[in-house]
Amino acid sequence: MSAQLKDVLLVGFGAVGAVSDSLILKRSNLARVTIVARSNYDLVDREGLHFVSGKYGDIRGWKPDRICKSISEAADRPYSYVLVATKAVPELTRTPKLLEPLLSAPYTENYEQPTYVLLQNGLNVEVDLYKAAKALGQGTPKIVSAAVWIFTNLSAPNVVKHGDFERVTLGIYREDRTAIQNTPLEQSILEDIGGILTAGGSEVTIVPEIQRQKFAKNFWNVAFSSYATLTGHTVPALFRPPPKDPSVSYRPYVSPITAESIETYTVPSIKAVMTELLTLGRALGYPDNENGLPSALPDLVIEGTRKTHAQPNNSHKPSMMLDAERGQPLEVEVFSYSIFRPGPVTIDARLRDTSQDAVVASLNSLSIASNDLPVRPGFGTAGRAIKLRANFFPVQVPKGPLHEYDVAITPKAKELAKRIKRRIFQLAEATPEWTNKGLKGIVAHDHSAKLIAAKLLPQPLTIEVLYYDENEEPPKKGGKYYTLEINYVQPLDTGNLLNYLAGQSQYRDYDIMPIVSALNLVLGAHPNRSDGPGVMVGRNRWFFKAPGEQPTDLGAGLEAWKGFYSSVRPSHNQLMVNVNVCTTAFYIPGNLADAMTNFRNASFGARPAAFVKGVRVQTVHLGYRRTVKTLSNKTARTHRFKVQEYEDREMSVEEYFKRKYNRTLKYPDMPLVDVGGAKQNFLPAELCEILPNQAFKGKLLDDQTAQMIRVAAKPPNVNANMIVGQGIRELGFTGDSVAVKAFGASVGNEMAVVPGRILGRPDVQYANSTASVDERASWNMRNVKFTKGAKLDNWAVMLIFDGNPRDEFQGPQDPGVEQIWRGFASMCKASGMTVGPAPPRIIPVRLPKKDYNDPTRNAAMGAISDALKAGNKPSIALVVLSNGDKHVYSGIKKLCDTVLDLRQLQYFANVALKFNMKLGGVNHQLDKESMAWLKQRPTMIVGIDVTHPGPGSVRGTPSIAAVVASCDPFYAQFPCSMEIQESKKEMVTNLDRMMFQRLNLFLSRNKVLPERILIYRDGVSEGQFKIVIEEELPKIREAVRKFDQATKKYTPVITIVVCGKRHHTRFYPTEAGDGDQNGNPKPGTVVDRGVTAIYHFDFFLQAHGGLQGTTRPTHYYVVHDEIGFQPDPLQKLTNAVSYMFARATKAVSLASPAYYADLACERGRCYLHKLLQGVRAEGTKAGTENPEDVFREAEALWNNGVSGPALRDTMFYL
Repeated sequence: MSAQLKDVLLVGFGAVGAVSDSLILKRSNLARVTIVARSNYDLVDREGLHFVSGKYGDIRGWKPDRICKSISEAADRPYSYVLVATKAVPELTRTPKLLEPLLSAPYTENYEQPTYVLLQNGLNVEVDLYKAAKALGQGTPKIVSAAVWIFTNLSAPNVVKHGDFERVTLGIYREDRTAIQNTPLEQSILEDIGGILTAGGSEVTIVPEIQRQKFAKNFWNVAFSSYATLTGHTVPALFRPPPKDPSVSYRPYVSPITAESIETYTVPSIKAVMTELLTLGRALGYPDNENGLPSALPDLVIEGTRKTHAQPNNSHKPSMMLDAERGQPLEVEVFSYSIFRPGPVTIDARLRDTSQDAVVASLNSLSIASNDLPVRPGFGTAGRAIKLRANFFPVQVPKGPLHEYDVAITPKAKELAKRIKRRIFQLAEATPEWTNKGLKGIVAHDHSAKLIAAKLLPQPLTIEVLYYDENEEPPKKGGKYYTLEINYVQPLDTGNLLNYLAGQSQYRDYDIMPIVSALNLVLGAHPNRSDGPGVMVGRNRWFFKAPGEQPTDLGAGLEAWKGFYSSVRPSHNQLMVNVNVCTTAFYIPGNLADAMTNFRNASFGARPAAFVKGVRVQTVHLGYRRTVKTLSNKTARTHRFKVQEYEDREMSVEEYFKRKYNRTLKYPDMPLVDVGGAKQNFLPAELCEILPNQAFKGKLLDDQTAQMIRVAAKPPNVNANMIVGQGIRELGFTGDSVAVKAFGASVGNEMAVVPGRILGRPDVQYANSTASVDERASWNMRNVKFTKGAKLDNWAVMLIFDGNPRDEFQGPQDPGVEQIWRGFASMCKASGMTVGPAPPRIIPVRLPKKDYNDPTRNAAMGAISDALKAGNKPSIALVVLSNGDKHVYSGIKKLCDTVLDLRQLQYFANVALKFNMKLGGVNHQLDKESMAWLKQRPTMIVGIDVTHPGPGSVRGTPSIAAVVASCDPFYAQFPCSMEIQESKKEMVTNLDRMMFQRLNLFLSRNKVLPERILIYRDGVSEGQFKIVIEEELPKIREAVRKFDQATKKYTPVITIVVCGKRHHTRFYPTEAGDGDQNGNPKPGTVVDRGVTAIYHFDFFLQAHGGLQGTTRPTHYYVVHDEIGFQPDPLQKLTNAVSYMFARATKAVSLASPAYYADLACERGRCYLHKLLQGVRAEGTKAGTENPEDVFREAEALWNNGVSGPALRDTMFYL
């Protein structure tokens, strides 16, 4: 370090600046100090400063080398360092604005930029200054950021009180968050300024990653500074006991009685604030260790604060508290650390010109074939305009062509497991041929059959690998060889892609999927690399287990991992990559037998066979790795086989392991696992260890699902920070990806800013009043009556209990039963229903004990059926379950719907709403303006959905299709048609028959057929849009033709809108007033520019208010439009029908007809509950599923669906 004096400018002459900067810098004898004193210039210039310091003593009349009134006055010379000690309040004044004289001419023309040292609290305080300095074009800005711990404040305009220490941690601010080591230049800068401060008496620490230090310091500021400011009490008021010595006096202190309450209520609430901040830190990628953010940090901060602020001489006031007392601005934004500043943001330039409107105009001049998707008719304008961030990042498209290759692996490529194919590619990449033949560093592939190259590769191209597993040594001889044959397919021209993105009409039908698929491989090359830490699960999803971080335990052998989804998406004039947070379940490594036991014990009816299928294990006795094929019905004690090495003697598995390996099995009666291939190979589960990093692909238990939802439901700021922090880094979008660089591609590091609008909320009307809809799109039913109240008589209360002393009701004589039905009847009457005078019939059902040989509780269903059949059948039953057994729940639904033709309800949340609708009533309606379009002409709104068997179902279990449709002038009643169809088939097989039923009911109820049919089709992926038009639309027309008359054809106009919820688009408000209390967009937010289709008619709509986590909008895509919608009418109508959902007093996330269809499908799943749980009919051998036999079994369970007259034309499925 040079002994020559360095010119240092100090901006901000408050208490921190006075002590940490001016006094210490001057004391070092290494700096010539200029200060800018604005408010106290005259006093300091005349009298100097008076320091009262426990460390430096009493210093009067102290002055720096030079005092200036303004930065402009001080900008007359070059500075080595500019220290900024002002408070960071970017909501009011950005740092570049404050330092404008140093960032503009004439200073920039005469002098080099100094090194800026920011001694400011909070996070992200450096960004604005870095960008402003970088824009000057004078090289990479030099910005030192500091975390300062000091007890000091101004007791008068020129009197500084200071404690006995100050501690400064220094680090370089970098635009690249992933860089965690100082370069030699950075280290020299830090040592130089650190040396000056050390020479002046300060305690200085230099770190390679300052942001983590500042984040940790923020724990105190966010929790304790906020507490003191809000309550008006300094921190000692929490922890300092009363004086023990009567001669000693100090305030404040806390009495023992109050201290107990503080420890019970106040301290836990402060810790909760810090725990939430810890969650945010995890989202930013800080690990759970000493170099990151240890989980114990909240406790450490609390205990450290308790010790410091319990001292008798502690008189510290947090600076935020002082600012509040003086009426000065508070450091809010930099403490709260929203990734998006509430100040002005700019909509992406590509969306601010008229090019999008020009594209629409050119498209609307084209002639469209009947089976083409409709072109976009325009953009919506209704509602209040807002700006939103979207989790999309711009992608720089490579200039040259990409080259696509097929990869054939021989021998037996098709039979190879994905794991083996991945290992083959990993071995191939390690061969000299991979480098010698030009593949290294310029290719991206899927570890299976497709490879993309940045340059042409030689042809023919083959690479041979000797196969061995990761835990094995290469075989010395006799190993198995695989050959990769890499064959050229086609060039992929990026020029055509750019023309498509520009919206040129001649490229409307250009197939972009080959090049988008190729770019997905390129952008996915970094997380998908063979030696990478990520685990790929499904398509475009990678999961990471951060070092030192413990995933959340889901119970029963599983844990939740966080990961990221990444997918290339076309948008107007810009290729984008959509990045989102995702969560999935992984096996917890450990003993397989223990895991199976935990899984089975976690829930009655849980099937260990589904848990173990496909899991990779390592054997304890030999160390080889295998995949569990299935769970046997044989045990180590019962399964016997001949052992050749023991003279073909027959012995049990238990005996064999005792004799061969001297192992006594702990669980000889546990089912064996089959780890063989074509030939069975049975092993005791206790001799298998589950290998790490394996995703669970089965069906989660109910408790696991609930815990998974809690894990995944993070606030929007946490998820967004995780995306721009850890996500961008883990996916390699910060420049780490060799493949991305090789292809000349790059990804921007800022989320897109797109225009949005907030649509108005409709009024919700009841029979006697209009409900007040709040900003969360919800309302209550206090003092209102249903629009049309149904009649409740001939009803029953079915009480189902186990006879367990812990049951809520102990039988029909329990006084609580009468309280329940009388209270419920009173509620129905108050809501506008007509309640008959006769009390309900009480039907008690005591269930038989649970039997593990009866996993779906057939015996229980027999008892319920017998009880319901005894006596007269009620019109509707209120079912009271004393437990939440899902098997009983599903069985009751099936029994009442398909056998007894009986309406029933099982729980009290909004129960009156359901009763009224099931009995044919109308709960509420919307105001005339919202209903105006529907009332113009007879219109039927339809919802269609298909649900498929999930993991753990019997192979061949049918899919279920449901069609619901309006049939009344209130658009309240949506009866349904349901059918089973071929397994996993997305298109509705018998849509003609189901639509005919809906049209026929509409005609019966209204005496006229609808002139317009608006269909909301749920559950169709983007690749299937055309199939809807080619397969389902003709079937709808077949149903329509059945109403033709001899003299007149029936020709309604039909529009089909696909509703998508399985997407990863998320929006984040850029201004606080445009978001709800959780930071999500407000209900009614609609987006049709920026991240929507270039040529077609689509939009995103979030009609609902989020309850927890980050809200997901619904993607509405018009695939057929004979009605001729313009954007505003369709968007407003879709928003309005989201308020029509009958069983809730709030707007829902999906257009109500589609939501109803989804509920109907879920009801149908109750009928096939046994198959969906993986249980076949008695006597059926496991593993012998024949699709035809399974379908016949499903037909028997389905029992013709809902065919009884009492339910067929009702909303029984609610």
